[in-house]
Amino acid sequence: MGNWLLAVLIGVVIGLALGIKIAQDSNNKQPVRGGAVAQTLHYLACAAMMSVLPFIITGIIVGLKFVVLLSTGVGLMVLTGAFLLLEASIERGATAPPPDRPVLTD
Repeated sequence: MGNWLLAVLIGVVIGLALGIKIAQDSNNKQPVRGGAVAQTLHYLACAAMMSVLPFIITGIIVGLKFVVLLSTGVGLMVLTGAFLLLEASIERGATAPPPDRPVLTD
């Protein structure tokens, strides 16, 4: 197994684990509309974003060149953007949640 593949696998595994927490926190702050597909894309975007730093740290440890680290890191961020654009296109067609009804008190 090559050093680059090892660094990518370690980064992706750590990103998938950390992506769960980031996606949950983000969903608590602002819920994802659009159903299960939008939530899956949101999770994948969080996981791809969280994979960048572990990949770079692992790549430095195994001795990858700077250009390889930079290009793969940028590629992971582009993948994050693609997932978010797909999620946004799905959310755009989703219906808005009903507005909160005011509560009248005496």
